[in-house]
Order: sequence, then C-alpha cells, then structure tokens
Amino acid sequence: MKLGIYGGTFNPVHFGHVNLARRAIADLGLDRLIVVPANVSPFKTGSFSESPLWDRVGRVQAAFAGVEKAEVSLVEIERGGVSYAIDTVREIAARFAAESPKLYFVVGEDSLAGLERWKDYSELVKLVEFVSYPRTEESSTEIRRLFDENHVALNDDAHLAAAVEEGVKRKNGFCPCRLPKNPEFFCPCREFREQLADPGFHGLCHCRLYRKP
Repeated sequence: MKLGIYGGTFNPVHFGHVNLARRAIADLGLDRLIVVPANVSPFKTGSFSESPLWDRVGRVQAAFAGVEKAEVSLVEIERGGVSYAIDTVREIAARFAAESPKLYFVVGEDSLAGLERWKDYSELVKLVEFVSYPRTEESSTEIRRLFDENHVALNDDAHLAAAVEEGVKRKNGFCPCRLPKNPEFFCPCREFREQLADPGFHGLCHCRLYRKP
C-alpha cells in the first residue's frame, strides 16, 4: 500500500493545494492521500486571515471533496496543541500498520530547506519518504501578506459572509459567482487582486465576502 500524508495550515486553502495533491496521487501511484490540516503550526504566526478553526476545517473539506483517493483527517485538530509532523506520522502509521504501508510525506518545495528543524527529524526521515513539489499557484503565505498589506477583512455583515462561505462549500470550493477563472477556493479571486492593486479602491470583492476599507 502506498500512503501519502499532506499536512499544512491550509490558511486559506486554494487551488494550488488541490493541484499539488492531485499531482502527488498520480505521480506516486498513491492508494490514499491523507490531508491533515494543522491545529497550530509550529512555524507560522497568526494574521488577518487566521480563520476560526472549524471554518478553516470546513473549507479544507470542501476543497478536497472532489479529489479521488484523498481524505481529510482531523488527527491534529483532535490531538490539540502544536501540530508536529512526527506525532501525526506515528499515529497514521499505527492506524495502517496491518497494511504495511509505504509512507510518503508530501510538501511544497519551499519547505525543503527547513526540514531539519522539524521535531525529531532524524526519526521522521526513517518513517517517511519526503516528496516535494514546486508551488503552482499563489501560496497561502502570499495571500495572507496581500490581505495584511491592504487591511482586507471579511464583510462586516456576518450573516452575508457566512452565506457566501456556505455557497462555496456547496460548490465544492468554487467561488459562488462562477466568473470565468481558475478555481480559487477561498483565496481572493483574480478580479479582487486586480482591485487591490489600485490604491484608490475601497469596497467589497465580487462575491461580497472580502472587504478593503
């Protein structure tokens, strides 16, 4: 059995994450890819877009709902505290021990340089084979920076913002407006990024989810 583990904050989740997952499943011939949203990352700090935990989990579940052989695991959420890869790998390895899986840990290429700083790295590399992929879309870090620099916030109308997010979940992560563009999931769409590039722009994105004051 070939089993992949793909962890991260997924904050916000976007098409690059899903595209990477599909590539890993195909390239490695995985029987299953377990997507693990972190409870608290040991390397990332909060910012505007640090979504409430269960909102973020719902978005991740919606984004990967259509990816064959992928499943979202709440192992790190349920464990609580800081999310360390070694603890997750141990738990997943124990869960599938009867099937003697070959374990792959999927990461973005930008994570490679810091792997030796991961907790119990010397043990981790004995348990899994790391497989990296270049980022194919704007990263979550870049999206958070874009939001922070422009003071972007959710729509003040909490009921409306919640309705938009529910619409995205029902459409398996696609923007409710369905403008002709690549799937964006919950990150700002191309139109809104273009609006943010205009210093004179103030207002809501097309879907009325995000607001620039």
